[in-house]
Amino acid sequence: MKPQQDHTTSADPEIKHRLVVPIQTRGNIGKSTEAIARCEWMSHHNVQWRGYDLDGFNRTLSTTYPDKVTFVSPTPEPEGEIIKILRCIPHAEVTVIDPSAHMNQTILKAFQMVRFAELAAGAEARVTVLVFPIDEVSDMDDITATVEALADTVDWIVVRNRAKIPGTKFFDGSEIEATLRAYGAAFLELPSLLSDTRNHLRAHEVRLGRGLSPAEALKNPALKIDMAHRLILEDWLLEMFRRFDAIASHLLTTDAAAKISPSVARVLKPSRKRGAGINVENLL
Repeated sequence: MKPQQDHTTSADPEIKHRLVVPIQTRGNIGKSTEAIARCEWMSHHNVQWRGYDLDGFNRTLSTTYPDKVTFVSPTPEPEGEIIKILRCIPHAEVTVIDPSAHMNQTILKAFQMVRFAELAAGAEARVTVLVFPIDEVSDMDDITATVEALADTVDWIVVRNRAKIPGTKFFDGSEIEATLRAYGAAFLELPSLLSDTRNHLRAHEVRLGRGLSPAEALKNPALKIDMAHRLILEDWLLEMFRRFDAIASHLLTTDAAAKISPSVARVLKPSRKRGAGINVENLL
């Protein structure tokens, strides 16, 4: 997959605040995994960010980053809670929302109620919406409805997570893919983390009774993470960082993105020619 090119130009308005949120009906597609890796990446680049966890079933993001992420309990008026978060966007460079499944209509309704595209422009803010294509008609209809509702008032990132969603045939080459490309969408494919490593980390989370960030897993010797799994996790996180670097303009403010140089892709060494190590003269 070719790295997504930065679509910003010198004529684009400066973005001083960024909101990043997935808007999708289905759960268990890797939204929290992607968000955690992205938060690690932002911390690595010293980006000032804060988050809101709206997933009352899992609370993954708020238990992983209790000092940075606020858990928002479900209420009878969820749109009101979303609007409160929207009002706080100027307080941080980047605001992260990790919603529960089936909150797509709630988020869209909150945007509409406060005419958020107009408010964001006035506050020099920009929204990035993540969508996860999946080979289900209802899910693709939801994505299409979201794209039609927001159009080019937001930035888009199409996330593919092969570990959870092996195929995206319904999306690939579709009209909605063409529309998103026309809007300058970025494309992000999540690298797979070895299932044995995921289970190893999950076991530690169960013992701790909370989420475990990759940074803590790698840096806290008291956790006694197996060395092999530490190395696997480190390589996975570095690859995630490389991929986030390539689409930084969709995830950060203008100033923060300008400080990040896309990482050079790993270059595979050419295959060794058969018999290259043999002294042919001695065979003659």
